[in-house]
Amino acid sequence: MHTHTDNSVWTVSHTDEIPRTGENVHNHIFKIVRDQHGDFIITLSEGKLPKEFGLTTEHLTGKKLTDISFACKDDEALLPHYEMAFKGQVVHFETRIQTRTFFTTLSPVIEDGTVREVVGSSTEITERKQVEQQLQEAEELYRCLVEDTLVGVYIAYVEHPGFVYVNPRLAEIFGYSQDELVKMTASDLVVPEEREIIRRNQEWRENGDRSSIRYQFRGLRKNQRLIEVEVLQKTSTYKGKPAVIGILQDVTERNRADEMIRKSEMLSIVGQMAAGVAHEIRNPLTSLKGFVQLLQAQASSHQDYFRIMLAELNRIEFIISEFLVLAKPQVIIHREREIRPLLEHVVMVADTHAIMYNVQIVTHYEKNLPRIPCEENQLKQVFLNLLKNAIEAMPRGGEVVVTAKMEGEVMLVAFTDQGCGIPEERLGKLGEPFFTTKENGTGLGLMVSYKIISTHGGTINVNSKVGEGTTFEVRMPVR
Repeated sequence: MHTHTDNSVWTVSHTDEIPRTGENVHNHIFKIVRDQHGDFIITLSEGKLPKEFGLTTEHLTGKKLTDISFACKDDEALLPHYEMAFKGQVVHFETRIQTRTFFTTLSPVIEDGTVREVVGSSTEITERKQVEQQLQEAEELYRCLVEDTLVGVYIAYVEHPGFVYVNPRLAEIFGYSQDELVKMTASDLVVPEEREIIRRNQEWRENGDRSSIRYQFRGLRKNQRLIEVEVLQKTSTYKGKPAVIGILQDVTERNRADEMIRKSEMLSIVGQMAAGVAHEIRNPLTSLKGFVQLLQAQASSHQDYFRIMLAELNRIEFIISEFLVLAKPQVIIHREREIRPLLEHVVMVADTHAIMYNVQIVTHYEKNLPRIPCEENQLKQVFLNLLKNAIEAMPRGGEVVVTAKMEGEVMLVAFTDQGCGIPEERLGKLGEPFFTTKENGTGLGLMVSYKIISTHGGTINVNSKVGEGTTFEVRMPVR
């Protein structure tokens, strides 16, 4: 017998060999014919599966396909496959019997343009399906660990500076798409002055160093904004070549938090020192001031010397007073106050100082600002200090803008000057004791201001550009 369909050739010459083929190659080999009523009739059923269920040829010959529970568990799902086969198409499909999965092929046997019968073969693929399931689960785990992780992941060949792979988070950190990043090199993401770090690590890798490396650098986003980045990388193998596999985190906020903790610890230490130092110095200082004033009243000469001595003693006393604010918190009662009248009072007090520097104070207050819980005098001290600093930053005159507005649930009060600005490397030190940008400053004014705003649950941020000016932003919760 010689038939063909879909460019396939079936040759059946020894019918008695079919059971043996079913045993050795397939779990089930069978034949189906169609009677005059259109029912599918079994003419052959051999193999391991029929033997397990007792459904071999001798039991099934002449029976309908729909009478066999394991062959057609779901008539609606399986019968269309047999309909297609009897129309001359080779059909492939999967079936499940209990926990086992089988792959079935139906091949029509055609004579004189008519399908005489359909030969079917089923092979168990349970293990293959389990492996596929495991691979799918591994793929899902990979996506969870790499594609959807909260840290950036990348792969780069040791001998080539470009990226082989970057995950979505890495692209998000730098503001690029994944397609854009894989066309770039690591050096493109680093500020120019720190690219030597990348070149040095590249040389180590090329020389065979396979140790883990952890380092930080300042990164450059697509919008040119600077971020602080930490990298942990190790040399491994990817597609048979030495490759660097690394994880990268944006640690900008973490570093800011660490800096805040460091400053808080410093405030605590200075506060503990302040109380002791102030009490130790004030007593002899009072005696010195008293004797200087007594000598000044009795002496007719050297009055200039006495005035200088008293001025310096008063300056020492002022520094001690500033120190005392840093001591352990006192019992302070916060009451709700309107911010606008408070700022207007501060501006009025500072106006005379502004005139001396040829500075004009401009105010922008948002309407209907809510009241905020605060210790009024302390806030006045902070605002007056920041306003005074802004005025003194413009010895040649200019304009200071005082702004008050809401940012969500937070009150923002900003002081913007047109001074010379503060270099970026010095911004981080603002608020530290005795660090000052002024010739005769002590650095304690800002430190005290940071302390006061901190006790109010707020923050002070500084934005500055050299040659353009500086803005101090005070943010405080309204409730």
